Amino acid sequence: MPALCLIVASGTSQRRLLEETVSEFRKKGYVLGSSQEGGEWSSVLSDNMSVGLFDEKKLVVVDSALLMGAMSEKLSPMIDTESSVIILLVYDSDPSKLIPKEVLKKCTVLKPAEIPRWPQERQIWVANLAKTMDVNINRDGISLMVELLEDPEEIRKQLVSLSLLKKQGRVTVEDVESLCFDDGNKNLLSLLDGLCKGEKISSLKSLHAISKKGDLIPLISALHNRMRLAWYAASNPRKEAMFAKALGARNYAWRMALMASKRYGSKDIADFVIGLIRLNIEEKSGTSAGWSSLETLVISLLTKG
Repeated sequence: MPALCLIVASGTSQRRLLEETVSEFRKKGYVLGSSQEGGEWSSVLSDNMSVGLFDEKKLVVVDSALLMGAMSEKLSPMIDTESSVIILLVYDSDPSKLIPKEVLKKCTVLKPAEIPRWPQERQIWVANLAKTMDVNINRDGISLMVELLEDPEEIRKQLVSLSLLKKQGRVTVEDVESLCFDDGNKNLLSLLDGLCKGEKISSLKSLHAISKKGDLIPLISALHNRMRLAWYAASNPRKEAMFAKALGARNYAWRMALMASKRYGSKDIADFVIGLIRLNIEEKSGTSAGWSSLETLVISLLTKG
């Protein structure tokens, strides 16, 4: 009797997990017998009760397993916990309501690892992932990836690229910036860092480039997140470490924020953050002057540095 292995994932996570799982079973001696999309429970199980004449272990892949519908409890006795025949069922969403509880207890369920919510934990997660992938990346590089990349699959993909491009060397924050981000993210990072460093020309060039293709609200949010950290740092001298920990600030962003706090001071940063909040409200209510208002705010801050 066959054993069931369930993959529960979507998008690129699903494809990666499927490839990795099939590869792992092949290493264990399983031969890919067939691959199909959907089907009927009764035929899928009855057709795979045992291995073929020349195979000791067999793997059967059922893609889009949701199309099979609910499994009848009458078929439960046909499922084993371990078997020389593995039926790999691929689901886009949780199938627990479609499979009897007694069968689920016998199944192996595989899901993609979720990236933690909090910044410090996210950095640890990326560091551990990089280690398993043999990517020698420094702390600032990890911090920058965590700051600008949300999708765990995108982080994984960029680590693969870095591992190929920096086989013999250590990956730095400059490598991450130049190799991992498209023009939009590079302009965003240039604007955020340029403001913190007081670099007038590069900041305004980046703002102009973003305004051509970017959206105003997400940019306001990114500026607020960075300069909010700077305000806490400027308002609480000699207590920066405590606030960095309390706010869960990412290393790279916090270092830039400290630079901004020393350059502008608490009042100027507060005026800028309040201006961002006001602009956000006006933009959502349709009463703002849009990009020109943001440009005015940015120029005002840069001239005070």
